[in-house]
Amino acid sequence: MEFNTKRMQAVRLKQIAELLAEEIKERMGGEQSIDEMEREMRELVKQAASLGIQKIIEQGEEVYAARGVPCSCGETAEFVSRRKAVVWSVFGKVGYRRRYYHCCHCHCGQSPLDQKFGIVPGQATRTLGSLLGALGVEVSFEEASELAERFLLFRVSDNTVRKHTEGYGQTQTQIEKEWKRTAEDEKALELREQSLEKRPGRIYASMDGVHVPLHGEWRELKTLCWYEVEAIHPSRPQNHHGSAVPNHHPERAQSVGERVGEQSRLQAKNMKYYCDIQEAEQFGKLLWASGIQHQVDANEEIVFVSDGAAWIWNLAQKYFPNAVQIVDWYHASEYLTPIAEAAFGANTAPAHEWLTQARTELWEGRIQDVIQSCRSLLSHTAARPWIEKAITYYDHNEKRMDYARFRQCGYLIGSGTKVVPFLRTIESACKQIAAVRLKRSGARWTLPGVIATAKARAAWLSHTWDSLKPDYFNLSPATYNL
Repeated sequence: MEFNTKRMQAVRLKQIAELLAEEIKERMGGEQSIDEMEREMRELVKQAASLGIQKIIEQGEEVYAARGVPCSCGETAEFVSRRKAVVWSVFGKVGYRRRYYHCCHCHCGQSPLDQKFGIVPGQATRTLGSLLGALGVEVSFEEASELAERFLLFRVSDNTVRKHTEGYGQTQTQIEKEWKRTAEDEKALELREQSLEKRPGRIYASMDGVHVPLHGEWRELKTLCWYEVEAIHPSRPQNHHGSAVPNHHPERAQSVGERVGEQSRLQAKNMKYYCDIQEAEQFGKLLWASGIQHQVDANEEIVFVSDGAAWIWNLAQKYFPNAVQIVDWYHASEYLTPIAEAAFGANTAPAHEWLTQARTELWEGRIQDVIQSCRSLLSHTAARPWIEKAITYYDHNEKRMDYARFRQCGYLIGSGTKVVPFLRTIESACKQIAAVRLKRSGARWTLPGVIATAKARAAWLSHTWDSLKPDYFNLSPATYNL
């Protein structure tokens, strides 16, 4: 039976292909250009698909012939007429007719056919809405509109792209609110603790803050990334993206003798991003709630790798007091370069020599030696402000900079440390939310708009985009200007 079904499908597809080919020949006449052939075929397929969707929708109404249907108010909505409606799909505008009912008690109208297919008349289908939102998290809404027209062969306004993008972000906001509510429920936490199964291994977290442009001001977008780290072995095959094929070896298996500043045997995976514009105290609730959601406390160790911002370590200590705290080596080393340049001059041999020595001391976790190296240059007046800033930074974070021990234990010590070619680092990936999408030339955001777009982009980078679709399209529909 299965063979016969597949054979019949193949025959039908061949018939459709022959019909399309004949139509294209008539449209093109003597023209033999493959480009023109492709354009005509795309347009013809789009038209045929739109008509096909219309036919399927209208055929679906054959079961609805009642004079009245139940209304949500408890009364009965009466049949009025068969009315026209439009829905926008990835194949363009689809017009159709369906039975329309009206309730004289609550004055609400409805169409059982729209409810059956999940259609909101005048708006985009779920597939189109998801596609537009995905474009909107990658490029500006104007560019997304232009790209959509090239891909889909019909015009979609930038306002429609914006609303779908922000819609996904608003859905993420609602999900996070529920997480926070659950994470603050003491009874729920007690029950969770009783059933929580501990597991070996480490879970990492990195936090950062990036300023984004609003109308008339700049605000800090705080970002959070939960992730895991795995070891890469020289003998292991790599895929075409340059990242190693996963295995189950522990991350401790990194080799000795790696160059200063490079942990080329470690890479991050399973990254989940969260962000918001709010004070640190409020952002801490998202840190805690997302951690509970991902069951990070079930891991043998929690490791925070971030820069030296006080708000980051205050939150880490408050919510995960037993976590390992590591100041990002990449950020820590950045304090040394302006000292060398101010004291000796940029790109000079003495600057390079001093910087190499100081970076090596830092890499080995000899923080007091680093501080002493900085103090030795206090006679250079131009370097004094940079030196004082660096000494304060290193002094406050000395315990978080025991890099030799951290590396010996197999910890990733730098969210900005480049690991393998083509691999997006944690630090740059966090900033992709802001720098790549929100800080584009000329961008000026409203506060709700920038938060929603940032959260939508975070979901896209976290590969949780599709999981938002059911919740997003069950929200109260807005009016989209297609």
